Amino acid sequence: MTDSKTSPEEEEVPEEVLSEANTPDVDDTTVEGLAPEELAAADAAQDEAEQEDFKDQYLRLRADFENFRKRTRREKEEWTQRCLENICTDLMTILDHFDLGLENAKGKEFSEDTLKGFELISGQLTTVLGKYGLEAVEAKEGAFDPNLHEAITHMPSPEVPEGEIVAMTRKGYQMGAKLLRPAQVVVSAGEGEG
Repeated sequence: MTDSKTSPEEEEVPEEVLSEANTPDVDDTTVEGLAPEELAAADAAQDEAEQEDFKDQYLRLRADFENFRKRTRREKEEWTQRCLENICTDLMTILDHFDLGLENAKGKEFSEDTLKGFELISGQLTTVLGKYGLEAVEAKEGAFDPNLHEAITHMPSPEVPEGEIVAMTRKGYQMGAKLLRPAQVVVSAGEGEG
């Protein structure tokens, strides 16, 4: 009989029970049926597989990031080009009015210096816009090209062959290879009826 004052932890456990509790179920030389050398090889194979997986993930992330950088750069360039085209499109009207004003001012009571000053300003504005790729499409003579010109009317002309440009009514503008506005022209209809 045990003393009623002893706790269950203090109770003596027979030695047979203790020796059975300390005995492992599996032999020390094998873990899950593998010898220590085989276990080390399995661990190494698993580590190598994990490294390959991490390497694959790294390469995919790197490729995704590189694609993201290229796409962002391309979108930025497109956005910048679009903004530049919009600004130049707005300034084309000002250039048109400047040219018309200079044409109408010639022969009027403006001093020669005033006209030269306005011509210089117009030239500077055209030069600055030219730095950004804006070029005038002028068509005072030559063959009509529907890719560059807009025919506003056909006019009989004995001097100009049919399909050729008789006169330009408004300059066109292009930025690089992109046509922002076609030149408006009058096209010859040939000699007509005489």
